Amino acid sequence: MMEERNKRILRLIAQISTGALEFVRSAFERNGVTILFYAESGNNQGVLCLAEDNSCVIAYAAFSVCGEPDMLLDLIDDRIFPYLQSSEHREICFNVYGDNTEIIEFVREHGFVSDLEGYQLKYTGGPPDQADSLLLQEQGFIPEMLDAFIMLFDTAYEQLCVENGWETGGYRRQAEWFGQRLEAYEAAGRVRSFWLQEKLAGAYITEGDYIRDLVVAPKLQNRGYGRIILNQCISHMIKNQGTGGVYLRVAASNEDALRFYERNQFVMTASFAEHTYPSVAVVSPS
Repeated sequence: MMEERNKRILRLIAQISTGALEFVRSAFERNGVTILFYAESGNNQGVLCLAEDNSCVIAYAAFSVCGEPDMLLDLIDDRIFPYLQSSEHREICFNVYGDNTEIIEFVREHGFVSDLEGYQLKYTGGPPDQADSLLLQEQGFIPEMLDAFIMLFDTAYEQLCVENGWETGGYRRQAEWFGQRLEAYEAAGRVRSFWLQEKLAGAYITEGDYIRDLVVAPKLQNRGYGRIILNQCISHMIKNQGTGGVYLRVAASNEDALRFYERNQFVMTASFAEHTYPSVAVVSPS
């Protein structure tokens, strides 16, 4: 009974992000999850829970129906905010899935700062056209490609980082970690690179039903290469991963990306908002 409930909760958490899913799943395994509210019917339908480890405490709110927000806000006030007065130096985060504006406004009023807001999109088309796929040479990842991947990801995400006040050049600073992640993705068949005249034009990384990253070199954008890479990614996921859907997340500030995906048969299914309490030292967000 409890195991089946936890599986349903994990399906709700998966809608927030793949990182949230993995963090809560591992927290369940070590009895590090506190369920503050869970209901499949009634005025509030969804889950409010805490997942924690030695480095951080993360609250997750995923509600498809939020008909009595005051009751949920009282729970947040009673059970989550006390962590903010704790002397423990753990990161405190609050992630919200769906258009639950009352919860978002409440946590911000109490000092949480927005890290990222955006939208979840789902692919609604059929098998995509691959007529132009031969314009790019498709490969996977090998360690010799690391410098090219670092340059691609840092330049592709630079403008987004600037617009949101984030540090640029993060992949270069975390080169060893990034290389290890790419090797793990390659071993799982989740990363593909696309080359134009021996130059890395773009790449994608998938995680489960989600396109985690899809990047195109800035100098090659708006030339149709993004659509080619996206179509290859969708085809790969449909064919090889037995996926029940193809999803991705887009930052609200990334309007160009949102329009690109909407032109390619993605539709918005939900919104999300991630927050961190700034007075606590940042350790390892999920």
